[in-house]
Formats: sequence, structure tokens, C-alpha cells
Amino acid sequence: MSPFSFMRSAVAPVAFCVALAASALSTPALAANADPAAEKWVGDVSQQAIQIISDKSADRSAREAQFSALLDKTADMPRIAAFCLGQFLRTPTPPQKDEYVKLFNNFVVKVYVTRLSDYHDEKLTITGSQLKGDTQVLVQSQINFTNGREPVKVTWWLLKKDGGYKLFDVNVVGVWLAQEQRSAFTSVINNHNGDFSALLDHLKGQIADAEQGKLPPTAATTGGSSVQ
Repeated sequence: MSPFSFMRSAVAPVAFCVALAASALSTPALAANADPAAEKWVGDVSQQAIQIISDKSADRSAREAQFSALLDKTADMPRIAAFCLGQFLRTPTPPQKDEYVKLFNNFVVKVYVTRLSDYHDEKLTITGSQLKGDTQVLVQSQINFTNGREPVKVTWWLLKKDGGYKLFDVNVVGVWLAQEQRSAFTSVINNHNGDFSALLDHLKGQIADAEQGKLPPTAATTGGSSVQ
């Protein structure tokens, strides 16, 4: 089954789980339902990401290539890309779908390498985890800053897959990034009367902006309300 076929049946329960997660985090019952292996996995992956972003001996293209390889290995990118289309999952033609997946991957790499490049010597501390059924895990963490800034809470939504884990979404200061991206993408298509090519053009524009250091605002960076 392709990720796009899977998502047709999974979008509703996934959205439901997002709502549940907000009320389930940081409760005293977490320890009894924890997943130490998932916690270690998140710690290892986040350390690899920090090393890539902090490596000033590598130029931007090299850091992007390393970050892309890390995402391919640790995140379920096809499933995330499909999720972000929401109700427009069936809209693209096969060629458009192929172009969208490539643009989406490029978009994520360029935007987040640029966004994370300002982080230096921060430390991520794992604070707990919670199993969500047999196939999902939420791992709670906290980013502690060296400049005195207040710590930022980050929750990692993992899928159990092939005997290991794959990242599906990240919650930063109460905002699930994949869900927010889905809202942005579907708004673009809606605003162009269902024309999927408008989303492809939008992604191309976002990629070009990221290459120049311009980043799209998110609810996580604007205090709770993103600007589309």
C-alpha cells in the first residue's frame, strides 16, 4: 500500500490523536506507560541533527545534504507529505504527485536547515514518553538555551515501524508542525479553486525564499497564530 493510499484511511484518526496528545502530555501517569527505547532514539537523532546544523566547517549545501539524509533515515517523509495534503490527497495527477513529493522534501530541508541554523550549543533534555496504543509513541523533551532564554518544550510523535521508529510530527510550544503545514497547504489550494499546481508554485516560492534566508512564519514562532 502506498503512503497516499494509507493516508486516505488514516487522516481522521491521526487528526484525532493530535487532539488527544495535547491533553495527555506531562501527566504523572507517563512513567508507567513510558518507552525508554523511544526516548533514547529521540536523544540520538536530535544530537545528530544538532551536530549537522552546528558544523560551521561545512557549507550550506553540505549541511542540507546531511540533513536530508538524516530525514530519509529517521522520518516517514512520504507519509508526512501525504498527510499535509489533507482533503486534497487525491487531487494531484501522478506527475504532480511525484513533483510534490520532491518539492516537499526539498522544502522541509531548506526551511528547517535555515530555521535551525541560529541554534548554537543548546541542550535537549528528554523529560518523558508515553505509548499511544501499539504503534505510536510521544516523547517529551525540553530545549535548554545557553543564553538565558526560557526553555522550550518539544514533543516528538513517533511511529513504530520495521522494529524501530520513524518521526511523524513535532510539537513546538503547543503547535504540531505537520498539522500546521497541512492547514497552510490546503489553504493555498482552496484559495486557487482546487488548482493543485498553485501548491507546487507555492512550494517553489518557499524554497526560493529559504535559499535567501527568508522563512515562512509559523504559529510556533509567532506566539500561536501563523500567517498564511
